[in-house]
Amino acid sequence: MSIGGRDWKAMWLGLLEASLLVTALFSFATSFDEWHRLLELFSHFRLQYLVIAAVLTCAFLFLRWPGYILLGLATIAVNAWHVVPWYLPVEHSPVADSDIRILHANILVSNDSSDRFFMAVTKADPDIVVMQEATPEWISSLGSLDTIYPYKLVEPRNDPFGIALYSKYPLESSVVNAAEPFGFPQIIATAAIGDKRLHILSAHPANPVGASNANGRNLQLDGLAELAARTPAPLVVIGDLNITMWAHHYRLFEEKSRLKNARLGFGIKPTWPLFMPFAMIPIDQCLVSDDIEVTDFTTGPNIGSDHLPIVVTLRLH
Repeated sequence: MSIGGRDWKAMWLGLLEASLLVTALFSFATSFDEWHRLLELFSHFRLQYLVIAAVLTCAFLFLRWPGYILLGLATIAVNAWHVVPWYLPVEHSPVADSDIRILHANILVSNDSSDRFFMAVTKADPDIVVMQEATPEWISSLGSLDTIYPYKLVEPRNDPFGIALYSKYPLESSVVNAAEPFGFPQIIATAAIGDKRLHILSAHPANPVGASNANGRNLQLDGLAELAARTPAPLVVIGDLNITMWAHHYRLFEEKSRLKNARLGFGIKPTWPLFMPFAMIPIDQCLVSDDIEVTDFTTGPNIGSDHLPIVVTLRLH
């Protein structure tokens, strides 16, 4: 059976209508993501909702459908409220040679491209490297890092929760603790940088798929926020926190820890999942205390993981 021109037109118009209605529904419903963990899972795609709503609104402007134009503009507005502030200009000092550069990467437990990671580290030349999903094989294959980073703290595991820190600066104190509720390792370290001390916390909570994992991630984030609030400044919290800046539990974490996100003024900088570029979201986070100035924030190259690394440049005041 053939489909006539009018039928094709009606089908495409119906698809446009349905697409905008679904985008609007998710955009507004996820503003209340504290109501249910499933709403939070869809709250992470604010940038995607904004782009889709803008494209569909242009289509309805062309069609001159006022009701859908108004709905499209409202959908754009609610998502722009969440997205645009990350791109607003923030006064940043130019990067200086004396600044501290930290590279963080979730290297993916099944990744066998250690050479690509080593090349990324060599190119970025960070002062501190933080790795997550570090396995014993990875730590062994990166033995050459020891000549560049003489100070390290490693807790490799054969599951996705191994963790490691390499530093050019002496580690005045360093420990790996078992975070509640699943006992995943967290790094607590203090780097001696001349006469200053930089405190570093790194964690990799569970992904929030499933009620148990979601509750566990929230509990670990809550404990990490409490730890951050008790830790002297200057302080950096960095890691794959498995949450974006638009989620209710992220906002609780930021409020409780009294830290600010290093992305401010640099944009969204999505990091995962690399295998679905349009769906990428910013779940690798770096937060800093008020006495730290962020002079640069960027993502690194593909290292064979499903995450992009983040490279953050900091200045202590």
